[in-house]
Amino acid sequence: MLAVAPKLVRTNRILPSDRAVHDWYRFVLSFPPHLVQEYLTRFQAGSSTLVLDPFCGTGTVLVECKKRKIPSVGIEANPIVCFASRTKLDWSIDPDDLLRLADEVCDETDRALAEEGIRDTAGLPLFAEPVDQNRLRRLPEEQAALLLRGSMSPLPLHRTLLLLEAVNRRKESPCFDHARLALAKTIVFGASNLAFGPEVGVGPAKQDAAVGRLWRDNVRAMADDIRLLRSNAAVPARVLEADSREVGDLLPPLSVDVVITSPPYPNEKDYTRTTRLESVLLGFTKTKSDLRALKQALVKSNTRGVYKSDRDDALVEDNEDVLSLASAIEKRREELGKTSGFERLYARVTKLYFGGMTRHLSSLRSVLRPGAHLAYVVGDQASYLRVMIRTGEVLADIASSLGFRVESVDLFRKRLATATGEQLREEVVVLEWPGWQFDSRRPTVREGNNYSTIIEHIFLAKYKPGMVAVDFERQDLVKAGRKLGVAVPKNLGDVIYSFRYRSTLPAAVQDKAGTGKAWIIRPTGRAKYRFALVAECPIAPNASMAITKVPDCTPGVVAKYAFNDEQALLARVRYNRLVDIFSGVTCYSLQNHLRTAIQGIGQVETDEIYVGVDKKGAHYVFPVQAKGGSDRLNVVQIEQDFAVCAQKFPSLICRPIAAQFMADDVIALFEFEQSEDGVRIASERHYKLVPPDEVTEKDLESYRRRQAD
Repeated sequence: MLAVAPKLVRTNRILPSDRAVHDWYRFVLSFPPHLVQEYLTRFQAGSSTLVLDPFCGTGTVLVECKKRKIPSVGIEANPIVCFASRTKLDWSIDPDDLLRLADEVCDETDRALAEEGIRDTAGLPLFAEPVDQNRLRRLPEEQAALLLRGSMSPLPLHRTLLLLEAVNRRKESPCFDHARLALAKTIVFGASNLAFGPEVGVGPAKQDAAVGRLWRDNVRAMADDIRLLRSNAAVPARVLEADSREVGDLLPPLSVDVVITSPPYPNEKDYTRTTRLESVLLGFTKTKSDLRALKQALVKSNTRGVYKSDRDDALVEDNEDVLSLASAIEKRREELGKTSGFERLYARVTKLYFGGMTRHLSSLRSVLRPGAHLAYVVGDQASYLRVMIRTGEVLADIASSLGFRVESVDLFRKRLATATGEQLREEVVVLEWPGWQFDSRRPTVREGNNYSTIIEHIFLAKYKPGMVAVDFERQDLVKAGRKLGVAVPKNLGDVIYSFRYRSTLPAAVQDKAGTGKAWIIRPTGRAKYRFALVAECPIAPNASMAITKVPDCTPGVVAKYAFNDEQALLARVRYNRLVDIFSGVTCYSLQNHLRTAIQGIGQVETDEIYVGVDKKGAHYVFPVQAKGGSDRLNVVQIEQDFAVCAQKFPSLICRPIAAQFMADDVIALFEFEQSEDGVRIASERHYKLVPPDEVTEKDLESYRRRQAD
């Protein structure tokens, strides 16, 4: 049995200061290198350890690791920021080659400007003659619409696009990415009209800017740094462009020794706006769809990134601290009479933020080695109607509920709240992962773990031989934890969620099931649950099933930015009409994420609802459950889907379907039916989406034989 989590230790130690070796491109107010150095030393990170930064931004942690010859890996969802990190970690290029490329580009750009009658910016004043605005290069309308109005004046934009064209003609050069990164910094801090405060805005307009000269200066700074750092070029360091909430699907189990990171804070800072200008100019964001896909891959920390399909708030539905914060924010909004769409989202984004961090920490556990140390740099916030959010405290409690040991919460620095003048703490939440057993890529709760200990105690205290149902309530989790002397999780819902979707019930519970039977947990009302004895019906893909190739109709931009999660799975199923193919019925997506209350069950959710009609005119409803990554399908979800259809669509034929990602991008689809023994799999098919020319004549002949059979 694990010991009770120690009392949170809060320190007032101010960490020492230091200066970075290089700063090619990074966010304003990003956390400084000296902080990374402090915790690398404290955690005794060395050449035999792997350091992870799951919110790596522009790579401060990874650069410091590489300088110290420590292997590292980062995760970053923003493409332009991911590009910056990767480039900052590439110290293998020849700095003289980089300088020669800069000379060629500047000469070529100067000649082009001279031909257009625009003065060279090497002399002063920069802008001395009128310029025909109609001759200046502009962004396409769709891209220009993504930018803040006035982000860049016409002439600096013209110079930038001209220089970018010259750089792009050198794509084969090993220095190409470094040249583009130098331009990204030049765009933001030299050529643009942007101003940075709590949020990015537009300052005084610049009539002109010495774009070429500023870019060359940034290239020289890169070259100077690379001369100092080339000896460490071979130190392993990589960056994954992905969602940090899915870290368990991105890295091998038991591979990470140290985590140092600075996740977003719950505030109104839109991190995609901070990098919007350079992202658009360099071609990383071209459409509104690109922007939406990016926002959906981020932990929700501001109202501009919230969508109806977001569901991370469900993971903190039992966290009293988070619910209290959300309630206080909503109460303040009503008192002040604030009614705008964004203000109405303040309470929800608070829950989504902490739900997203819960999802991240939960997924992270599978990749951590026992004894791994973690440092999360977070800050207090009062952005939402001046309701104070003590981010470090809440995050520490969530980590504790997930099995982490909280070592301390160190004060990093203090700052003044813009609206109130109140001092806000920026802190480092220091954690340790004690470890648990693993089954392949999915953690299995072992006996002695808090969750397992609590759920086992509740079952055995109430169970009597011959029982097929054991009722309990959410409050029983708290009582059991206190009685056993183990840490009571703040997020009580994660205990139930864990045993329904991630882990098996303890052996002491399953031993009471008997041959061919299994215990499951069903909801029976608000904060009420039931251990139910059912016929064993594991829902897992049959590896021996034949695979049917289907021409992939997924739009290119969706495929480019999709992840290996349930949202990506639902999108692929929808765009490729796999429900139609699987069911033999013409189907249409009716609604995503249908949430409703079912009598006798409580609140339930179905990932997607399809309706359809067959050739005889019969109408159908297809509730679809999807699982990506390491989560697994559960019979309780299918039971709930039958109940939803019976209550919401009583006149339609209900055919529940489930989808599961498999290896090699194969999609398994299941259809279910109700029998005397409960829910059963009625049919199963496996599909693989491929380019049309990969469906061969041999494949088609095989499918024709199936049809004849």
